[in-house]
Amino acid sequence: MVAHNDSRPPGMFQVAFDLPQESATWPPFSTERIWAKKTSAPYQLEVQSVPFFVRDLSRGDIIRAKPDHERRELVFDGLVRHSGHSTIRVILRDKTDENRDRVLEMFRAAGSSWEFTSVDFHFAVDLPGEVDYRSLRSMLVEATSTGAIEVEEAFVAPAHVAQLDA
Repeated sequence: MVAHNDSRPPGMFQVAFDLPQESATWPPFSTERIWAKKTSAPYQLEVQSVPFFVRDLSRGDIIRAKPDHERRELVFDGLVRHSGHSTIRVILRDKTDENRDRVLEMFRAAGSSWEFTSVDFHFAVDLPGEVDYRSLRSMLVEATSTGAIEVEEAFVAPAHVAQLDA
């Protein structure tokens, strides 16, 4: 199980997302717990973390959660609406500090933020709607072609898809 942080900020809840097993070793957890904050609608929460393993979800998305009394936690019960953010994941194949710093600077310059897992070569990146994804993506493709990184587009917002199609 992966949790993004163990201390509970006020008005925030961890929501459990059960993960489909893609292979014998991936994902390395059966459940990902993601921080979300209350909205004005009952059982609707706004995602605050960048998902490491959950697909089709981004920071700012509004989700439904329901209590699972057996598990004693809130569990994901559906997507209400996307926020306009995209989520990509990066695995550093070249684990040097220089490569990590170069990749993070690329995201910083694009106006993105990220979260690391407990292993510093795997991180999730939040791309707000105003990020120029076309330029960023071309840099990511180049870094992927050299073998420095591996990239997964976990969710690409319609506005970012439109940039790629332009």
